[in-house]
Amino acid sequence: MEVRKVNGFFIIFVIGYIGLSVVCASIMGYAQNAGIAVPDWIQYVMSEGIILLIAIIYMIVQKIDPITEIPYKRISIVDIVLSLVAGYCLIPAVLLISNLSMLFSTNYLEEGTTTLLTYPFAMQVILLAVIPPLVEELIFRGIFFGSYRKAGMTGAALMSGLLFGCFHLNINQALYAFVMGIVFAYMVEATGSLWSSVIAHFAVNTYSIGIVQLLKMAGMYTADGQVSGVAESEAELAASTGTLTTVIQMIILAVVAAAFMMLAIVCIKTMAKRHGNLEKIRFSGIRLSHIKNYFTAPVVVGIVICVMYMITLELAGTL
Repeated sequence: MEVRKVNGFFIIFVIGYIGLSVVCASIMGYAQNAGIAVPDWIQYVMSEGIILLIAIIYMIVQKIDPITEIPYKRISIVDIVLSLVAGYCLIPAVLLISNLSMLFSTNYLEEGTTTLLTYPFAMQVILLAVIPPLVEELIFRGIFFGSYRKAGMTGAALMSGLLFGCFHLNINQALYAFVMGIVFAYMVEATGSLWSSVIAHFAVNTYSIGIVQLLKMAGMYTADGQVSGVAESEAELAASTGTLTTVIQMIILAVVAAAFMMLAIVCIKTMAKRHGNLEKIRFSGIRLSHIKNYFTAPVVVGIVICVMYMITLELAGTL
């Protein structure tokens, strides 16, 4: 897997995903207009299916053997636990970045997953916390990070994180996915296995599902996934406490996020030391002269397409 080839793949990946998503959405729309009931969960499976299909075609064309070229080696129970802990430790940072970005962007993830709250908890976990990590880690830590890694660890982590963020196609998710992607890359380097990032990704994705489940048990969410009257009143009260309180809350969250991020780093270093990879994950600077090794024309165009899509989405939401 070479950098230039994978850069060319990214633009095809983005255009293919957006195009096929539009086609699938149109088919579902026609089916519903024809009176055919289409379950909401189909769109979540279809979205990940499109990603996997494009990746499989790329691997076939480039003759990439996922067994030998993508690190799926088994990890120990200790590594599994450390990966879970590292994943959950990322949540405060994700919440901080999400809350800050919501000052100028929309939380489309929260809006788009409301209908899932009506499904059984196990189904929610499968749709949001099992399938996406398995598919997305194959792409971004397997194909992209695996290719960029040949040009240097730090640049590979940053590039795979950048493309991971861009591919979410909305500003809110893109910003915290960028950070998540960098951390996941270092976890793969630390353990030599993609399963560590899959497990950490699973941990992050189960957070919101678990919190909503607890709120439902506490009566703060109704059976149809809507916020209850009590919870809505509490949210309105919190929103009216003023800017100063909000700033203080953000500062506290930032401190908590920093503390938990340090703990995540400790987990990653512990895994790296166990596998003899401590030197490999040491951060090193990137010279400006090396940037050209990563930013070729196709990947730049792909990133521009993603950014333009995100901006258009935000502007459309304000109309």
